Amino acid sequence: MENRTNNNQQARRPQLLTVLAVLSFIGSGLSLFSNLMTILFYDTIVNINIEELEELYPAMFADPTFQNSLSIIAEAGRSFFAFSTLAYAGSLFGVYKMWHLQKEGLHYYAISQIVILLLPLIFISMKMPVMPSVLLTTLFVLLYFRSFKMMEDEK
Repeated sequence: MENRTNNNQQARRPQLLTVLAVLSFIGSGLSLFSNLMTILFYDTIVNINIEELEELYPAMFADPTFQNSLSIIAEAGRSFFAFSTLAYAGSLFGVYKMWHLQKEGLHYYAISQIVILLLPLIFISMKMPVMPSVLLTTLFVLLYFRSFKMMEDEK
């Protein structure tokens, strides 16, 4: 739990910051991986034969959400997932910096999260429901900000 040293004093990471960082590493890390896999296998995903899958897995297609997800992937395009991958990498970089008690990490994290919120509106539809994402992002940024005083300026 001990981290950076400054004038022979050891800075301690607040418990709230540790919990938030772990949750952010998990969430952004999985999203980064998911977007990267979507980029790599984009052509395979958009060319899935839904009729064959429907015969094999009828329960999966009882809910139209799955088919809707495939159409959204095709509509978004590969560039959406490329930009999302970069934004999640920026978010992870910010969390890494905050983990090491560097204030600039909050800026990287917040800017990346704003980009992540805007990408679906730009690439898919302005009618995308973003309010839950806005609320969760705002909560995390505000909770990270509570630990801001404990972080150090980059030297």
